[in-house]
This record gives sequence, structure tokens and C-alpha cells, in this order.
Amino acid sequence: MAILKESFCVLTGIGLWRPVEWQGIKGAFYNCYTLLVLLNSITFIISESMELIFFNDGIFDFFNNSSMLITVIGMCGKLITVVTNRETIIKMIERFHRSPFSPRDYEEEIIHKNFNQKIRFNTLAYIVFFEASVTVYTVGKIFEDRPPGVLPCRAWLPYDYSNNIIIYWMTASQQLLTVVMTANVDIAYDTLFPGMMMQVCIQINVLKHRFRLTLDALENISDDKMDPVMVKTVEKKFFSEMVDTISHVFGPMIFIQYSFSSVVLCSSVYALSQMVPFSPEFCACSVYILCMFFQILYICLSGNRVTLEFAKLGTAMYDTYWFALSNNAQKHIIMMMMSSVKPIIFASGHVVTLSLESFKRLLKLSYTIYNVFQQSS
Repeated sequence: MAILKESFCVLTGIGLWRPVEWQGIKGAFYNCYTLLVLLNSITFIISESMELIFFNDGIFDFFNNSSMLITVIGMCGKLITVVTNRETIIKMIERFHRSPFSPRDYEEEIIHKNFNQKIRFNTLAYIVFFEASVTVYTVGKIFEDRPPGVLPCRAWLPYDYSNNIIIYWMTASQQLLTVVMTANVDIAYDTLFPGMMMQVCIQINVLKHRFRLTLDALENISDDKMDPVMVKTVEKKFFSEMVDTISHVFGPMIFIQYSFSSVVLCSSVYALSQMVPFSPEFCACSVYILCMFFQILYICLSGNRVTLEFAKLGTAMYDTYWFALSNNAQKHIIMMMMSSVKPIIFASGHVVTLSLESFKRLLKLSYTIYNVFQQSS
């Protein structure tokens, strides 16, 4: 079964993931496509930066224009991260198809199937939501009230685009295309990381299942009154396999997204507080902020889910008939239960924890920023 098929499909379409079987001329053309996507984004960043530095009309324009600039900069970081870590990602995906991660019996296959269905549903829902949002945002940018010859995203360019309608719309289309490309890169990148976190949840549930099977096998060995040395050897083999499984669970990379989205979110909330309610600009900015909230929420939910799954691991161990085993087996189990007491928490850049509590703090901060500038305006 293919892992995260939908995410990699979007990555391929946007130019970030060349299929493994594409070699030779086909691979060279795809690499040129990836380079073109990167150059287009760099052009947007340079033109927006020049506008902000030399033609800034105040703090409102600065925050209003910097939101999309920061988003595109973050997109370039995501693009470079995926391309440069391609081999690592391929090895990571291949590892999930091999032992000890591949399913060994029917129940493990059911666990994989159920979680993969959830991953697919979440990914498709995320894609639909973001594609609809970027459509609304793009339409809002096209029909917003602005002077003739002004681009949807203010930028400095080394040619006059305001006096020729063809040149103007070619330039505006390039900007809107960059916005659409940025949204699709975010879709692929932001579904890849939670998908990997859900793969970790799969392995935790598989570990619980194998733990029960291991205890049943050890109980049968003890009941048969085999040689204690043989029992100890079998127990050691079983538990070393468990530890090996846990040590490989953290193979997937943790992508750092929280910080960029938080900065963009706060600047967008300030810009929203200065706009006329229900105007095209207001609607476009509102949709943009909603996407940022949903983006951060999705990442925090995935980290929180892994934390909860690991918290249940110790309870799953305790709820077995571990007390019916030999003293040596009980010592191993007690050590594992003690290790599972410490919570497993994922962090973004070793600063912000990926949890619902972090998301709630960000909501409060954004609400405070909006109220402060609304009252001061």
C-alpha cells in the first residue's frame, strides 16, 4: 500500500517531487520545471522586497504587503527542504514498508488500513479547503478596489507595466500564479508532515498489539515450565525487538512551519483591523487568515495526537496479564512502563510545542492584536 499517495501527488504536480522512475530526459525536464518554480518565487520575493524597502507608504502598507512576502519566503524554504532531503524521504518511506514496520498479521493490516483511510480523508479535506480558499483569495485580489495600473501584490519591477494593458495583466497573472503555487506547496508540505505523524501513531498501535502477543507467548512459555534460562533468552529477544521498534518510530523528519505561519498570521490580523468590513480586500484577507489558522491547527493536532497515543502506551501495558509472568519478564515490563510515563512532545524549532495548548495561545495573541488596533484606529 502506497504511503501518503495524495501528498506526493500534489508535490509532483507543483514541481517538488520527481517520481523515482523518471530518469534521463524526462527527469531533466522535470528538474527544469522545479528550477522554474523556484526562480518564479525568487522573482516575486525580490520585487516585493524592493517595494517594501523603497516605496513603503506607512505601517499599514508594510504589514499588508509583507504577509504574502513572508508566505512566499516560507514556500521557498519548504521547496528547498523537500528537494535537498529527497533521498532521506525516499529511505524513510521504504523503511515503513519493511520489518519491523510492515504488518505481520491480519489485525495489524486492519490497523494500517484504518489509519491510512483517516490520513487520506484528512489530506483530501485539507486540499479541498485550501484550493477553495486560494480561489476566493485570488478572485478577491482581482476585483478589489484599487487604482488603475496597480498590481494585486504591490511590487517594484524594472519596467513600466501601468500604461500597457497586456504587460499589466501578464505581470498580474504572474503574481497570482505565484500565490496559487505557494498555496499548493503549502498543501503538499503541510499534509506530508501530519501524514508522517499519523504513521507514527500506526506504529504505536501496532506496538500495543505486538506487546499483547508477546505477553501471551511468554505466559505460555512460563506455564509449560520450560528451562528458566531458555525463558530468559526468549524474553530478551522479544523485548529487544520492542525497543528496536520504538527507536525507529521517530525516523520521520519534523518540519518547522509554526514560526513562519505565526508571524504571517499576526501581521495579517493587523492589516485586517485597518480594512473596511466586507470589502473585497477584507474578504480576501479573512480567507487568508483562516487558512493560516487551519494550517497551524492541523500541525498542532498531529503533534498532539502522537503525544496522546504515547500516553496510552503505558496503560496498554498495565492492562495486560503481566503479573502472571516470570520475575524477569515483570522487571522488563515495569521498566518499559516507567519509560512511557514521560510524555513524548514534538517541538517546532525547539521553541514551540506542537499541541492544542500552543494553538490556543496563538488564538489569544491574534485576538488581542486585533482588539488593540481596532480600538486605536
